Amino acid sequence: RELLAAKLQETKAILSTDGVNGLQEFLSTEKNRSLNLPYMFRVFTSDGETLYLKASVQDKNFDFAKTFNKQSSPEAHLGWQSLTAIDDEDNFNILTEKTDDNLYLQVGSSNEEREGILEEILLNFGIIEVILVLMSAVLGVWYAKKSLAPIRGLLTTIRSIEHGNLSQRVPLSNSNDELQDLGETFNRMIARIERLILMMRESVDSVAHDIKTPLTRIKVVAEDALLSEKPSSHKEALEDCAEGATNISALVDQLLSISEADAGTLILRHELCQIDLLFQDVVEIYEFVALEKEITIVTSVQPPGLTWSLDRKRVKQVVANLLDNAIKFSPAQTSVHILADIHEDMLRFSIKDQGEGIPEADIPRVWDRLFRGDKSRSTKGSGLGLSIVRSVVTAHGGSYEARKNFDRGMSFAVIFPKETATVPIEN
Repeated sequence: RELLAAKLQETKAILSTDGVNGLQEFLSTEKNRSLNLPYMFRVFTSDGETLYLKASVQDKNFDFAKTFNKQSSPEAHLGWQSLTAIDDEDNFNILTEKTDDNLYLQVGSSNEEREGILEEILLNFGIIEVILVLMSAVLGVWYAKKSLAPIRGLLTTIRSIEHGNLSQRVPLSNSNDELQDLGETFNRMIARIERLILMMRESVDSVAHDIKTPLTRIKVVAEDALLSEKPSSHKEALEDCAEGATNISALVDQLLSISEADAGTLILRHELCQIDLLFQDVVEIYEFVALEKEITIVTSVQPPGLTWSLDRKRVKQVVANLLDNAIKFSPAQTSVHILADIHEDMLRFSIKDQGEGIPEADIPRVWDRLFRGDKSRSTKGSGLGLSIVRSVVTAHGGSYEARKNFDRGMSFAVIFPKETATVPIEN
């Protein structure tokens, strides 16, 4: 419409200055004739009489004669009007204006070319849309397969693990996304499970021996007593059976305590304990064993008379297990040192021996349940002592560590957080 309005103003100016003949001469020149082929130009009077008509090359489908006959009153047809094609959907747009000479000027053109361009554009868009849909589908399938590859790897690994192959691991990429984090977490979990199962397999013989030995002894003693007719032998047999049952019960109690601590259900009964008295009670139990091996037990509490809020029974068990290990693996004519002091507002117990020490590779595992190093397999024990220490200290909210001494032996330390700690004044 802007183009038609511009054409009308151009021809209107020529018509006003040069008249109808001038307009006809202007449009008949070779240059203007080729430029204005799509346009219709018509000059007519107020009676509808056509003074000049330049037809459009696109007017073959339109009934202009009938339209012009209806325009006997031009004033009623000023402005825009649209003529519909006879056998087509195209329209012929016509703009009518009155000139200064009381003539009427019409300029019009068909929208056939525009509709053709629009149809071509729509066709191109349709083809592009189909191509984009196909490309999106292909790219979507490819990206889905690529994105789900870690999930498929995880499922494959899980199925393999389900059949007992714990050595399988999820293949990882360098994507640094959530799926890689999931794979790394899963691999760490399986590695930990594999390590625990391996540790259980390694220690099951030791546990079976620790339980089987007292059971076998109970069975042998009971059979001998049944064959004996002496009443005194019956009493000795019952005593031996009771001792064996007590050992088995103690082993089961230790396992249950560790399980409760690991599950977070271990109940602690805190009380204010004087640390030097707690050490004295434990040392009295192991003093005879230490004397037999010519081992000196040295205790030190700094400051003297230190008290701390602890579960007395459980902490005595911690100190006893650490002292028992220190005496068990220390050579004759050496000493074991037990030290208690305040370290960063926390209570710290240190037990140092002068034994052969533990291999560096085994130090992180000594706290695991039922773990027994190669050197300790020949000694009596169930491999639960340090595991109980870990469980009790953890239940108190503390920490533990093991390290080799600079000169000789091992140092084990447990740290308890501050709850109710007091340092009484000496009398």
